[in-house]
Amino acid sequence: MRAIRMRADGEGEATEAELEAEGIRCGAFDPGAAALALQRVVADRGWTEHEDVRRDGSKPRDEAESAREADEHCHLGDEVRLFVEGQGCYDIRCTNDDWLRIWVGAGDLIAVPVRRYHRFMASKAGAIRYLQPYGGRHLLMQLYRVSDDRTRAM
Repeated sequence: MRAIRMRADGEGEATEAELEAEGIRCGAFDPGAAALALQRVVADRGWTEHEDVRRDGSKPRDEAESAREADEHCHLGDEVRLFVEGQGCYDIRCTNDDWLRIWVGAGDLIAVPVRRYHRFMASKAGAIRYLQPYGGRHLLMQLYRVSDDRTRAM
């Protein structure tokens, strides 16, 4: 996993401490043992539900869902994902309105804090699969920020 801070005056590598200061949790797991990693996350958070999400950018329905995720939004609960296959990129808005860009791939775990605006772009190359545990379906509802050139994914 790689992260950079994007500022008006340029970009720079973001440290794990910077991510934690923003409430963003990152980790790694063995994609071959994803079920075990999922069990740990669910137990730690007291959650009981999860989805196994598979998307292929060449399928119109999956492409439409990916387009919705690329628009800036937040949720009423933490967004936690364990990436099993493929690659993608999160842009997460910082408390000072800068952006953090985090590249994720198989074996990466990320937790975006509740009500933190973000956008996710799956790689155009191939399919992506991730496990997404949650505490209730209503907590995953996407609440969109008004889109303009500043908030749209590049």
